[in-house]
Amino acid sequence: MTKQGWLKTQGWRSVLALGLLMALSACVTVNIYFPAAAAQKLADQVVGEVYKAAAKGALQAPVAPAGSAPTAPARSAAPATDSLSMASPYHAASYLLAMGFSAISGTAEAAANLDASSPGVQSARAQVEALATQMHPYFVSGAVGYTANGQVTIHDAAAVSLPQRAPLNGLVGSYNQALSNLYQQIADANGHPEWAGQIQQTFAQAWISKAPAGYWYQSPSGQWQKK
Repeated sequence: MTKQGWLKTQGWRSVLALGLLMALSACVTVNIYFPAAAAQKLADQVVGEVYKAAAKGALQAPVAPAGSAPTAPARSAAPATDSLSMASPYHAASYLLAMGFSAISGTAEAAANLDASSPGVQSARAQVEALATQMHPYFVSGAVGYTANGQVTIHDAAAVSLPQRAPLNGLVGSYNQALSNLYQQIADANGHPEWAGQIQQTFAQAWISKAPAGYWYQSPSGQWQKK
């Protein structure tokens, strides 16, 4: 091989490696951020449906199965490897960078909407709605209220009769377990179990902001306030 040919080969390999590293690096870094806007959108939707179901005293209608959604258009086939081998170093780099940006776009698009269609999430939502129906009278009377961290606690025990207090404590405990399970199921369904805490805080804001008039809730400092 001539010196010119060797230099050309090395240049091709260098540019190829650089483009591949940039593409892979971009794919790794985009995946780690918490999609706060998507979480807020989902929380507002779920909380609104839970409040609506509780007010009606009935469970929300089942969500349509994921299979009924329109089929996404198929992606175009990737360029043949022969065309890559025949390209110049610059064309090869451009191709790899385009792949990287495509991967970035796909990852960002996936993160723009949290998946809430898994069986685990649907089951958790149904459980929360069923318990919210039972909890509704106690929210209305002021016996219970939402905490600043997306849970429920006793606000005014005197609002219920003495025989009802023990069952109410049990109901509050069950409701809090159902809420925690919902937050975790959403995190698990989206491949990030570690997001459960952030999802819970997002829901905490939605429970308070969308609460009907007359509901009690705690501020971050622990002070009780009435909607």
